[in-house]
Amino acid sequence: MIMDLQVMLDDEQDQMLSARAAAPRTTDDYDYSNYHTIADFSTGGTNKPGIWLDTGIHSREWVTQASGTWFAKKIVTDYGRDATLTAILDKMDIFLEINRMWRKTRKPNPGSSCVGTDPNRNWDAGFGEPGSSGSPCSETYRGPEAHSESEVKSIVDFVKSHGNLKAFVSIHSYSQMLLYPYGYTKTPCKDQSELHDLAMKAITDLASLYGTSYRYGSIINTIYQASGTTVDWTYNQGIKYSYTFELRDTGRYGFILPANQILPTCQGDLAGSDGHHGAHQGQHQLEGHQVLRITGKDTFQHSLLKEMAEMEHLQLDVWMEPTDLSTPVDIRVPFTSLQTVKAFLETEDIPYSVMIKDLQVMLDKEKEQRLIAARAAEPRTTDDYNYSNYHSGDESYEGRPLNVLKFSTGGTNRRGIWINTGIHSREWITQASGTWFAKKIVTDYGRDATLTAILDNMDIFLEIVTNPDGYYYTHNTNRMWRKSRKPNPGSSCDGTDLNRNWDAGFGTAGSSSNPCDQTYRGPKAHSESEVKSIVDFVKSHGNLKAFIDIHSYSQRIMYPYGYTATPCKDQRELHDLARKAITDLATLYGTSYRYGSVMTTIYRASGITIDWSYNQGIKYSYTFELRDTGRYGFILPANQILPTAKEAWLALMAIMEHTKDNTN
Repeated sequence: MIMDLQVMLDDEQDQMLSARAAAPRTTDDYDYSNYHTIADFSTGGTNKPGIWLDTGIHSREWVTQASGTWFAKKIVTDYGRDATLTAILDKMDIFLEINRMWRKTRKPNPGSSCVGTDPNRNWDAGFGEPGSSGSPCSETYRGPEAHSESEVKSIVDFVKSHGNLKAFVSIHSYSQMLLYPYGYTKTPCKDQSELHDLAMKAITDLASLYGTSYRYGSIINTIYQASGTTVDWTYNQGIKYSYTFELRDTGRYGFILPANQILPTCQGDLAGSDGHHGAHQGQHQLEGHQVLRITGKDTFQHSLLKEMAEMEHLQLDVWMEPTDLSTPVDIRVPFTSLQTVKAFLETEDIPYSVMIKDLQVMLDKEKEQRLIAARAAEPRTTDDYNYSNYHSGDESYEGRPLNVLKFSTGGTNRRGIWINTGIHSREWITQASGTWFAKKIVTDYGRDATLTAILDNMDIFLEIVTNPDGYYYTHNTNRMWRKSRKPNPGSSCDGTDLNRNWDAGFGTAGSSSNPCDQTYRGPKAHSESEVKSIVDFVKSHGNLKAFIDIHSYSQRIMYPYGYTATPCKDQRELHDLARKAITDLATLYGTSYRYGSVMTTIYRASGITIDWSYNQGIKYSYTFELRDTGRYGFILPANQILPTAKEAWLALMAIMEHTKDNTN
């Protein structure tokens, strides 16, 4: 992210020296686009309701103090011009504290060579609990007792003496989040629903200016556990609208945010707190996110990894789970959690390597390739279609058609083969491969003797975009989205894992009941329309002989079961056929696939597609995991689409031909 921090600090220092050329004489002269150090906004009256804003409680977060300075100018100049702000100031006072302190205070700690206390861990709200440190040398040292620091005590005294504050906003950087209580406990605050809805409106308004994407939620669920924080204390004092802002960015510059980002940052931040409605929300940014490949050395380390992955505040995204001690786990780690995760791994002596250094860099390259491809002329025939780039379908919202292609040479109730791709929306190589499969089926009939024999005796059904809502979302909002997009009542987290929603071991180990998890199974089996449509099709058809569910990544071909270690009754035949399929696949480029049952080859997974289809009597039920093994993961470059599809086709052909010859 930052190659040489001192170089960035030197550049920042040069900009500040240049800015000293002329001291401002009026607020109009003041240069709000550079960092400065400064010190109630009221229209009169006594004991009016008040709003508190503070910036710079962590001193190195310079963009907060700079933004606070701009807020002060904005309040003064917009009163009488902006109707919303005027109405606020006519009824309320605004108090704004702008500080310049490093992260901590500068007060010596007796008995320690380390100076300072974290003033955002010094408040009497869960003081001393997990989420702060008792070590004076730690960045999150809480101090000897609550409110021991003069900087904190002065605000405590003000809040108590005023007695009528209605909002309290503490502004920090960086990570682009808007947070409400609590940080020290997972118990929701009693006003969580209202605070959550208001935060959602605020970040939507904020995004309307520059499209900057902020996350929102309680502190403990959105960023990390933190005890003794400002807004937890103010909320407990009865100040309902207590929020913490984390300003730009998400890690490219971190605390060394360039001065040219001050104005965009504070303008967007103010938009998030005024009355204007946002027009749109920008593409979800994954700047600074890394994908770590972690290899547990024993069962104890594997259990530690599992516990870490389940810590909601870290917001980890498990890309590939371990099956045994010989296989690694790939985890996408948000920038805000990197330090915590790496420290944990190093403390526990768990080996890891960085597979993807900056996920957003890869996503930007992928997007650039798509834009270049989009400038070309639209295809007019299947021969014109560019199979070596990713394509999007229509752009309807919930309720998009679940289209299935049927390839048939006629006849009724013929034996059928089902293939679906894209049930996990971020696995773009699967939809791209499915599109190529469709062309291959059409063009090779009558040319390829094996395919012709298959189609003369059987129908092939292909659903390319099995999760259209999620697929659309990956193209427009969050490239890493896996689940469906249906809201979950009572939760702020949307979507269900469509490959955990099937009535085969549903609800057992290998899926999650938490709507915020990537493997959330939904409220009941077949509750999701995308799953129910396939269930209904399979049952109404009644004569499917093969069912193939195509995913990425990890290069595997697997058969049932995923929810139980009990072998399926056809395991020997399915195992031998999987071996033939991966052998045929490897003849094209030498790509190595593993094979076996889901549970023994990749991980325990309950409520999955092929376990259900097998239990319906469809013997040849397989899951493919396409390229690669982790170098690119879900961001497989477009130049690998054709090789991936072509080699996978050979495995498909092996399974389809065997199905034709061994069913009736």
